[in-house]
Parts: sequence; structure tokens; C-alpha cells
Amino acid sequence: MERIEVFLGRIYELPLQHRLLQPALMALLGASAVLAALIVQPGPGEWSYLFGRQLGGPCGFQEVSGLACPSCGMTRSWLWLVRGDVWKAFTYNAAGALLLIGIAITGLLGAIRLATRDPAKFRIPFKLLSTVVIVWMVGPYLALWIARMFGLYPLP
Repeated sequence: MERIEVFLGRIYELPLQHRLLQPALMALLGASAVLAALIVQPGPGEWSYLFGRQLGGPCGFQEVSGLACPSCGMTRSWLWLVRGDVWKAFTYNAAGALLLIGIAITGLLGAIRLATRDPAKFRIPFKLLSTVVIVWMVGPYLALWIARMFGLYPLP
């Protein structure tokens, strides 16, 4: 933990233009994720379409095991979330919807940091951030996948 704090301390010794690179990448990541989810369209047969062409194919994990993989429904959850259908997004994959929300918040933080030229604005403590990531992995990602395997959280 001490090494991380020392590393972060060294980052804030860099010139401002170098310190603003991370917020710029954060803003780019958030905007790219939301834009990609807006460009890709939900379509017939529960598939996603980009410019009229079907994306992806059958889930290899599901074909081999007969079970839905932990990521099944994640793309569709993003597509429905950006279109405002929160219930449908969480029905397809709650972890996916929460992931997009997290990425969008990351992008918003990056944009605020760029606009204010303060790379430390609204800095989230490392322990809090790592706790949120672990809770996300254990809760909506793994727990709901296990529930899905037992038929408790089926895909629509």
C-alpha cells in the first residue's frame, strides 16, 4: 500500500500537462464506451447490430457447458442502459449495467479534472476504489452468475 502512495506522490510532481494525461484518458474512455453503446443497436433474435451487421456469434462457453457465461447479456445491458431502459439493462446483466455506469462516472471525473485543470479533483481513495471493484466482482458479477447457473436469474 505504501508503494502505491509513493507512486501517486511522484505523479503529482510531474508538470501539469503530463498530469492531465490521465484525466484525458479517463474522459476518452467514458465517452468511447457510451458512444459505442449508442452506435451498436439491439436487434431481432437478441443479437446486437452495427450498421446492420450482426455482431458476434453464439457464446462458446454456453455451447460447451450448456450454461450462460458470467458475461452473457453484458453487451445488451449496455445497449439498453444508454437507451434509458434501466430495468431491461439490469435484467440482461446487472454487472454489465453497473460496469457501464462506473465507466461513465470515470469519464465524467476525467472531464471535470480536465476542465478545472486539477488532476486530483474528486480523488477517490485507493482503498475505497479497490473495495468497490471487489464488491462488484463478488456481488453482481459472480453471485448473479452462480444464481443464473441454478436458474434463479435467467436471461430474458
